[in-house]
Order: sequence, then C-alpha cells, then structure tokens
Amino acid sequence: MPKNLYVRAGIYWARFKVRGVEYRESLRTRSERVAVKRLALLREQVEDESVFGVAGPVSWADAVVSWSQRISTAVGAQTYTRYLCSLRQVRGHFDQLSVQQISADILKDLIKARRRAGVKNATIRRDLTAVSSVLDNAADEGWISDNPAVGLNRRRIVPERTERIVLPQDASIAMVFPRLVPRVRDLCEFTRETGLRLDEVTGLRHASIDRNERTITVEKGKGDKLRVVPLTKIAEAIIDRQPRYIGKPWVFWKDKGQRLTEVSSRLGDLTRRVAQKAAREEVEFHRFSHHDFRHLFAVEYLRSGRGSIYDLQGELGHSTITVTERYLAFLTPDQAKSAKSVMAQRGAHSPRFEAANA
Repeated sequence: MPKNLYVRAGIYWARFKVRGVEYRESLRTRSERVAVKRLALLREQVEDESVFGVAGPVSWADAVVSWSQRISTAVGAQTYTRYLCSLRQVRGHFDQLSVQQISADILKDLIKARRRAGVKNATIRRDLTAVSSVLDNAADEGWISDNPAVGLNRRRIVPERTERIVLPQDASIAMVFPRLVPRVRDLCEFTRETGLRLDEVTGLRHASIDRNERTITVEKGKGDKLRVVPLTKIAEAIIDRQPRYIGKPWVFWKDKGQRLTEVSSRLGDLTRRVAQKAAREEVEFHRFSHHDFRHLFAVEYLRSGRGSIYDLQGELGHSTITVTERYLAFLTPDQAKSAKSVMAQRGAHSPRFEAANA
C-alpha cells in the first residue's frame, strides 16, 4: 500500500499531516493508480495553502486532534480529562463547521442551546474554556486570526452563581445513615473529618497515608494540586474499618477492588426517598449531598478553633481566601474574629476534635 493511503470499504482514502494537522479525505476511487494521483494533487493544494499563509477550511474535528496533541502534555491529567468531557458535549454544535466558521455569534448560540438543555452555568463556562483552548491552538497554527471566545464576557453572558452552603443537620443525618451502604456512610464521615472532596476520597490510596507523620497526602486535588492534611484518630479509625483488597490501592473500593463510584447518585436517591417519606409523615427533614459534609467540616473546624481561616484554606485546597471566607457567616462574632487571626485559638477544641486527637 503506497504511503498516506488506506482503504475503507473498498474506497481509497488519503491520510497525511501538514503543520501538525492530520487530513483525512476520501479519494472516491477504487483504483490505486488514480488514488495516488489524487493524493498528490490534494496534498499539493493543502501545502500551498499553508505555505502562502492562506489556510484552507480546517474542520473542528481536525482542530481538536491538533489541540489534543499539544495540550495533553501541557496541562494536568484531570484538566485534560475535563476538557475532553466538555468537547464531547459540544461536538454536535461544531462537527459540521470549520474553525474559520466559528464566530462569537456561533458561541452565543451554543450558550443558548446548553441553557435550553438545562445545563448549569458553571458547566457552560467550563465548556467555553475548553472550546477557547482549541481556538487558541487554531490561532497559533495560523488557521484563524483571532480567538472569538476571547472577546466574550463570560461572566456577563453566563453569570456565575454562588454555591449555596448547606450544613447537614444531625437529625437528618440520623434518618439517612442507617439505610446507607456502610462503605458510603464511612466515606461521608471521612469527608466530615478531613474536608476532602469526593474524588479525593474515592481516589485515596493506602500509600498516601502516613501513620507515623499522621498525614494524608492528596496527590491529585482540584487543578492537579498536591496538598497534605492531618490524619486524625477518627479518620484513621474509618480507614481501619475498610477491609483491604489485596493487590488494589484504594481505601474505599467496590466489587473486585475497583475504585468506589456512584456515591453522589446513591446518596441522592436515598435522601430523596427519605424526604418523600418525611413529607408524608410531616416530619422535618433537610436533604443534603456528599459535598455538604465538606462544608460541615469547614464550619466545625472554625467553630472549634482548630485553626485559622488561612489554615482552613490550605486544608481545603482553595486557591483563594475569598472562597474560604464564606464559612465565616456561620460563626459568632468572637469565633469569626479568632478565625481571622493568624493564630486561632487551637486550645478550644470541640468534643469531636478532642476525641479525634486523644
């Protein structure tokens, strides 16, 4: 088979790269001799456009392939995975377009379509970030003069909604936990004790736990950042309750040692059923999610004087103190004053944390 040719369903196709972009196109012939001639003409046309600085139409799919080859080593694994997830969601809007056809109006149409589909604003902004990254690469390759996503005021077009903080109430927790799978219940308790995010807990490996130094190393936090948090007695006891699956690294696992998944959906389904039953019986119940235990950790941390607001920022892995300061609203004036000091009143531990470190 001659170079840069392959056969699909008996038809010859061209496949070659110019300036990092892979081109695939049907040569519409079953004859190898004709295919070789058409390949030469097609490649000459593409290379001429590239040399003279006038890019021919570059499909969105080809632009994503080129972007992927460059970006995969430039960002962390989690960021790259999030980008790919967003690009899969929007491909239906762009697959029939070339990058030259994508304008600010096209992007605004995408935003409207995603809103009609019930997609949250935060997700739409993530989608736009991924699309903008591809268009940045297209501009670098010379296929477009400017990135149309840069001119969009994303905060105005897709306003950011502040996450409402919900603290799980003990009475509501008591109505749910007895009916929850033990391992999922332990996972929620672990988040309440350590403040780790869901993917940080489900991705926790035994090798990341140092019992001598009393630390837990979060190897891939948000933004692929590494951080170290304390290993309390309660957190250690929760870990010890998990049977270890030989040959597998995960602390929280399922089936044959695979990483535990579907925690949010399990907890969400159960709290919904409990809420329905409570409504029928006219019993007070407040729904909560797994992430709300991270909020509870933060508030209990500050109320107990375990550390300052700056210490809490480090343990939660927040990039800015502004995000952490939301928890000050749940404190008394004296507690807030103490939390904002560089050295919080570490002696005023709550019974929970006294027991944790006894």
